[in-house]
Amino acid sequence: MSRDYITIGEVVKRLGGGYPDLSISKVRFLEDEGLVSPERTPGGYRKFTQADIERVELILKLQKEHFLPLSVIREKLADYDRGKVPAEMRPTVAESATATVLPLDEAGSVKVEEVPSSLGLPKSFIEELEEFGLLSFTDGEDGPEIEPLDIQIAHAAWDLRRFGVEPRHLRMYETYAERESTFFSQILMPSFRHRTPETRQKLVDTLGELTALTTDLKNHLLRRALGRTFEDLT
Repeated sequence: MSRDYITIGEVVKRLGGGYPDLSISKVRFLEDEGLVSPERTPGGYRKFTQADIERVELILKLQKEHFLPLSVIREKLADYDRGKVPAEMRPTVAESATATVLPLDEAGSVKVEEVPSSLGLPKSFIEELEEFGLLSFTDGEDGPEIEPLDIQIAHAAWDLRRFGVEPRHLRMYETYAERESTFFSQILMPSFRHRTPETRQKLVDTLGELTALTTDLKNHLLRRALGRTFEDLT
């Protein structure tokens, strides 16, 4: 029977190539420090999912490339879990990000008024994104809020500014995302019309696979199109 997790020994084997000093005891130490929280089998063995593996690797990269102590890493992981991606983590998160982030139940919303202090982004920029339909505000108890997935969109849009890309340039991506969502719905809805916990999980897994495949296709198509302009890219 196939399983959707790996053991602690397999984690060390998978990541050991990039981190030769990694050991089972070190992974256990990270768990004892509350930095990773793998589930357990009925027999007490740790179950490391893909998300757990990526979190361990993220910690190791922050130690190796930024020389951060665990106390600081803990704070940055707490920010990340709330939807804020610290500057040191953005390249690493971008490398390991999965194609689909469903569900985001554990992340928290951020009040629009607290965007500058919580996310490190200007409030005016968030309002500009909302104006162009790239994110939307929800009604919170103390005013408008930004949901977790919109926070990730805001960070990505902000990082694009260094290439001269403004929110008004990004409207085409929102339009395409809506079209692709409709396309996916047409494909999957007949098979997942009746929602149960089992079919919901299967839907999430199927969406992840479908999104990964179409993302790969889009990357190849974009590379081919760019190659027509920049011949040395092909």
